[in-house]
Amino acid sequence: MGAVWIANHTTLRTEVVVKFLLNRLLDDPTSQARFTREASAAAQVKSPHVVQILDHGVLHGNRPYIVMELLEGRDLSAQLKLRGALEPHEVAHLVEHVALALQRAHIKGIVHRDIKPNNIFLCDVGASQPFIKLLDFGIASDSQLEHLTATGQIVGTPAFMSPEQLSGKEVTPKSDLWSLGMVALKALTGQNPFQRGNIHETMGAVMHAPRPVPSQLAPHLPHALDDWFARACHRQPECRWRNATEMSRALWAALGVERQIASSPSASLVPLPLAQETTVAETPPELVTEGTLRSTVNERPALTEPSASTPAPPPRRRALGWGIGAGVIVLGLLAAVGLSVTSVSDAVPLLRRGTASLAVLVRSQVDAIRPPPAPLGSNSAPVNAATKAKKPTSAPTSTSRKRPPPTSAVPTARPKNPNDDSLGF
Repeated sequence: MGAVWIANHTTLRTEVVVKFLLNRLLDDPTSQARFTREASAAAQVKSPHVVQILDHGVLHGNRPYIVMELLEGRDLSAQLKLRGALEPHEVAHLVEHVALALQRAHIKGIVHRDIKPNNIFLCDVGASQPFIKLLDFGIASDSQLEHLTATGQIVGTPAFMSPEQLSGKEVTPKSDLWSLGMVALKALTGQNPFQRGNIHETMGAVMHAPRPVPSQLAPHLPHALDDWFARACHRQPECRWRNATEMSRALWAALGVERQIASSPSASLVPLPLAQETTVAETPPELVTEGTLRSTVNERPALTEPSASTPAPPPRRRALGWGIGAGVIVLGLLAAVGLSVTSVSDAVPLLRRGTASLAVLVRSQVDAIRPPPAPLGSNSAPVNAATKAKKPTSAPTSTSRKRPPPTSAVPTARPKNPNDDSLGF
């Protein structure tokens, strides 16, 4: 559709690319619309993996133009001619970058419709892996494929087009997934089995020929790749991968290679796969060769033991607390009974007896929790058997004192004083 030139931007003082519509298409309204749509679609996607559009306009003679960034490197088609088939990790890296561009375009409602090696550019950014950019949105975003232009040429590249695109059915994002699968097959094996001598034979092969098996075309490829390709290029769109991101993640797993990130400033623009499109309801199989994200909605913190700085109170200390509390309750009840008598002076002896009872109760609880004294030799060297034999048998083996038996908490009965009207025990 266009002629591409390198130009000097006089204001920015840098080289750019300028694309013009071909002279023979200047009077074709369809070609004019497609040319304008290319600039609009690429600008709407706003992805680092799509060539940047700097300007768009119309020159004299109704000649439209698009100004784009100048990329350094080569397209995938030239790379394959130069090197042949690529390494599996290189192909997985390439598919991942293209998938990121397609995912953003599909969210915007844009279908590229012309995914092929010529439209995939490998930018040389001085890193171990190139930075991939998607080019040429010139036939993007049509709701239904226009088979023929005014000159009778098919819009698109038949060897990489999906069956529904060739048959004139509705073109959806799943059509781009088919094309990306065919690009991956070409990059891995150096072959496109659907390619024939002419357009009609190529279209017939895409529609009806047996689906290629990657491990048969290149025996060094794993058999898991066969299943991946069978789903990526299934002739029924609903049987393909759900989206480009899922398709890319599954390729890493099928090839059994470790995902690599290029160590360059541009690599920071490549989002990590485990952080995208994760929902609570479903964890995508996605790109989950590096681990699946966990939903933290239903997670609870694990119970931990009490720390050493805040030890739990010992049982005996808790018993003392309960004893004191019970004593206070008893004292309160005794006070209430004492105050219920006819005079305050009659309640005084009762309160005294209650206080004495509480003191006895507290003392008994304190004695119960008091630690026993340390045995002999606890702070010195152990006493050997010979030393023990010299000691008299009557000598005590412990310094603990014998405690007097606990006093009853209830005072003993005494004779009632005729002048004392208080209650007697």
